[in-house]
Amino acid sequence: MRNAVSLFVAAFSTSAVGFDGQPLYYEIDWGPVTLADVRVELLDSEGVSSVTADIESRGAGAWFSNFRSTLEILYTRDGTKLLNADSVWGDTLSNITVIWPASGSLPTVDLYRSEPRDYELTAVSEESTKNTVDPFTPVFEIGRILENTEKCIGFYRIFDGVRRYDLNIRDGGLHTLETNIPYNFSGSTRRCDITVNRIGGFSTKKSWFRMSESDINRTLYRGKIRGFWLPVKFEISAPLGKAVARLIDKNQNHKHQSK
Repeated sequence: MRNAVSLFVAAFSTSAVGFDGQPLYYEIDWGPVTLADVRVELLDSEGVSSVTADIESRGAGAWFSNFRSTLEILYTRDGTKLLNADSVWGDTLSNITVIWPASGSLPTVDLYRSEPRDYELTAVSEESTKNTVDPFTPVFEIGRILENTEKCIGFYRIFDGVRRYDLNIRDGGLHTLETNIPYNFSGSTRRCDITVNRIGGFSTKKSWFRMSESDINRTLYRGKIRGFWLPVKFEISAPLGKAVARLIDKNQNHKHQSK
C-alpha cells in the first residue's frame, strides 16, 4: 500500500503546476473500499514555484494503517529543486529532504525515521542517482508534451531519496471516461500507459502481497479542464485487485454525502 500511495501522489501532484491555483481533490479507492483522500495545491510567487500534496488515509485505509503525509516540491528560478516529505505511518514518523543542485551535481538526501525499518532495501548506487529527477517532474512535463504533440510519452530516471526507478510512459490514445457518480470526471481523455523498472531502494522482505512489476499495470488518464491537461484518473491493476484515484468535485461530493 505504501508504494501505491507514493505513486498516486506523484502521478497527480505536479500536474497542478500551471493550473489556475485552485486546489485539486482526489479520492483513492480499492474496489468499493475507500483508502485515502488527496489535496493538491500550487503556489507561485517571488521566484519560487511549489506544489504541495496532502494525503490522509480514510475509511478502510485508516483502519488498515493510519497514514498522513505532506509532500512539497520547490522549483527555484536558478534551477535548484527540493523535495520534502513529512509522513506518519502508524506510530512511525519520518521526514525526507532531497535537493537537486542547479549545478547538476548529485542530489543530497537527509532522512529521519523515528523507528528503524524491519526490512532491508535493495542497494542504490551513487552512480545510479546521476541525471535523476524527482517523482513529480514527469507528470508536469507530460502536460507540456501533450500541449505540443498531443501525445503522452516520456522516459525519466526517478529518485525520491530512497527509491531509484525508471519510468517509461507510452501514449494509449484517446479514451472516453464514463461515470454514474456526479462528482467524478467524465468525458474525453488522453490515456498514458506507465511501466516501472526498479533500480534500487525497494524492500527485500518477502510477503504474499508483494508482486513483480510484470504483474502490475499502471494507467493514467488526463482530461482537459479549463484549458489544462489534468490527471483525472489513475489505475494500478494487480492480481489482488485494482486501486483507483479519481479527481472529484469537492462541492458536488459534499452535496452527494449530505443527501
